[in-house]
Amino acid sequence: MKISKSFFAKTCIATGFLLSASSLFGMDIIIRKGDSVPPPEPMPAFLSVDTEIPASATVDSRELVVNFEWSVGEAIITVYDQYGNVLYQGVADTDTDLSTSVSSGSWSAGNYTLTISYGTEHLIGDFHIE
Repeated sequence: MKISKSFFAKTCIATGFLLSASSLFGMDIIIRKGDSVPPPEPMPAFLSVDTEIPASATVDSRELVVNFEWSVGEAIITVYDQYGNVLYQGVADTDTDLSTSVSSGSWSAGNYTLTISYGTEHLIGDFHIE
């Protein structure tokens, strides 16, 4: 059987077109099971990052109350007025009591900043008294 050059050329062009067109539409990927991945090593305790904040606070015209969810040892509680003056500074021993209150009855209306420091942690909260 005799194959013409024109038929052969057309077949090559069509095959080339089909191969290049198939790459445009993507190809199926065969998924298989691989070796199981071992679980990551636990982070050493001294490198762990504590993302939870263990303290909360409430204030009204009579008192500021700072509550701790768990013991953090000794915490330094400081209250600043809007001018940066220290109105209160005290140490809360959270090993003994998870709650401490500070009288706010003599504080005038304005903006205040509460800081709670323990270990290497430093927490800040802003509040307003009317």
